[in-house]
Amino acid sequence: MLGMGKTIERGYAVVTVYEYTNTPRYWIVHDDQGYWLVPARDDGWSERSPFVGHVMALREVSDLGGIDLGISGACDADEAPAS
Repeated sequence: MLGMGKTIERGYAVVTVYEYTNTPRYWIVHDDQGYWLVPARDDGWSERSPFVGHVMALREVSDLGGIDLGISGACDADEAPAS
């Protein structure tokens, strides 16, 4: 079972970020549309592709290390404004 990973709020949706251990320069982002393979660099979201792989190879990302994936309307859940 996967843990929660790094949670980011995107508008009304919440996305979770995982490291794909088989391809370390990529992260897996889970949102309400599914799982996405995203380059782990600034604006990597614009180069995302559907993730097809084994969830056993995913490891939680607890800190994005200052990388802004460029997910539209995103902010860290820890830093989200109170509703």
